[in-house]
Amino acid sequence: MNIKALALASVIGLSAPAITEAAFTSNSASAMPTDFVRPVGTFADISQEWEVRLFYNEFGAYSYEAVNTKNGSSLTLKNPEVSREEQAYIYTFKNGKYRYRVIYNASNPGAIALYVFSPSGKVILNRQMFEGYGRPQGMFTDDNQEWAVNLFATESGDYTYEGKNLKTGSKINLKNPKSWREEQAYFYVFKNGNYRYQVSYNPADKRKITLFVYDPNGNIILDRELTQEFDI
Repeated sequence: MNIKALALASVIGLSAPAITEAAFTSNSASAMPTDFVRPVGTFADISQEWEVRLFYNEFGAYSYEAVNTKNGSSLTLKNPEVSREEQAYIYTFKNGKYRYRVIYNASNPGAIALYVFSPSGKVILNRQMFEGYGRPQGMFTDDNQEWAVNLFATESGDYTYEGKNLKTGSKINLKNPKSWREEQAYFYVFKNGNYRYQVSYNPADKRKITLFVYDPNGNIILDRELTQEFDI
């Protein structure tokens, strides 16, 4: 299997457990590209078990910071080897004899693929990751059980908002919000025409979100705190 096929499989999230590091080697990918694109931001897999932050440190070195959200282990690397194949940009960070390879396609800026290779060249981790770590997932309702919001990521990576008024039965389905982070809080704004549905979330309190709904004039027409504790 060549690098083009591997990069495509990575970007669309296909699993390739039999791949080894040698399979990534090709003549076209060996030279340093002159027009490479470095992804910057924080990415996580759908389960939110792994978080990867790609950034420039204070000295301008392109850096990789990974955290396992289940056990708290972390790793920071910098100055990767860089190559390119077709539309895929490939960044290989070294940690001793281990290799952490990030594959990125500029046509899909909200996603990366991460491969981790053992010293023998065997793939020991293969994950598709999406920008926007800190995404709450699950069903949330307010204290009066009037409003319910289900937040989840689809298999294609679309972060999705399903809202329901439990009194009237009316529903709304939105996806792919604008997102940002302020200190420990994450914000997600889903658009419904000129209306905006803003979800704020702090991972320190995983069972709670705050929902603001804005009308086209920017006025708040709904302000509710919701908790993840009721099934509907």
